[in-house]
Amino acid sequence: MKVVNLLEFLNKARILRTLDYAGCDESLVNFLDLTTEDEQFTQKIDLGIIFVNQKGVEEYVLVDGLNRILSLSLLLHAVCECYKKTTEQNAKAIKIIRKKYLLSGSGLKLRLKDDDAALYSKIINGERLSGHEKAMPMFVLLHNFWSQIKEEKLQASKIFAMLQKINVTIVETEGVASRDLYYKLNSARNLDQLALVEDYLKENGVKEAWDAIKKHSLRTKNDILAFFRDFFVTKFNFKKFNPDRLYENFVNYFETMKQYMSAKVIISRMAHSAELYYNMVNVNFNNDNLKRAFIEIKKQGGEDTFAYILNVYEDFVDNSISETTFLEILRTITEYLKNRKKSGNNIAFNELINYLNAFIACK
Repeated sequence: MKVVNLLEFLNKARILRTLDYAGCDESLVNFLDLTTEDEQFTQKIDLGIIFVNQKGVEEYVLVDGLNRILSLSLLLHAVCECYKKTTEQNAKAIKIIRKKYLLSGSGLKLRLKDDDAALYSKIINGERLSGHEKAMPMFVLLHNFWSQIKEEKLQASKIFAMLQKINVTIVETEGVASRDLYYKLNSARNLDQLALVEDYLKENGVKEAWDAIKKHSLRTKNDILAFFRDFFVTKFNFKKFNPDRLYENFVNYFETMKQYMSAKVIISRMAHSAELYYNMVNVNFNNDNLKRAFIEIKKQGGEDTFAYILNVYEDFVDNSISETTFLEILRTITEYLKNRKKSGNNIAFNELINYLNAFIACK
């Protein structure tokens, strides 16, 4: 653990990589607003802790602190843009700033992921942006920097004097699970839950099997979230699924199941459930009786019963119940849905579940 100047840390780091599941959001920092608190820069400014994992000489993975580093990089780029094509002295200063803080060899010093990487590269390299890209938090902050520098006529020397006062505490996370630390530190943010899940699966050696599930059964993000909603409602007896806790629920389930079977078997079973779920959602049945039954359920807006049906469907496929019993359950659900639609009373589906479970037990 060491306290360092944030600008100096950015200067000394050769490469700063981000985690696969970490992205920028509205939590970016407007450093120029800090000038209103202490215009003479008589005090140090503490911007908290930045967690890093050192991967090589002057190469780090940012476990937490991406938004602060990215915000600083955007401010430095804004300074360069505002003083571009002014004087020869400024042109030299711009080259020095880009070389020290923004670039590393022929690439960028800050290595982001996916869409963030594409947008950041366009910004730093002065490429044309689409209207959608200009609405992203990264460009919005950059535009605010441009506006403030121009409107307040801020000199580069004043900006750098302010930056010299900004300190952070660098904590190296060797021996600590980066993903879990990141999740705990950012639990209040809108995290990419699916990216966290996929990194966990990669760590467990079953990422390829998961990719196959996505290719064959869960082809969109909405499909994946709907499946996990109904899958976990059944497995954990949830009354309501919280998508903002998907990663946490997934890990709890997977780690519990790993006490009894391998990760490959768990993902294989999940693939089986996902295939059945695909059949339900898309009414993909060769059996005409099942096809008609699911068409009726979908006609009545019965998607909220899929969590229960998935569990029963698995029993049917495993030959734990007969086709006759399965169809009778589906017809009972259809009648419930029709009555719900007619009466307008949202009868608790849990009451029906108790009846259906008693019905199955008698078969």
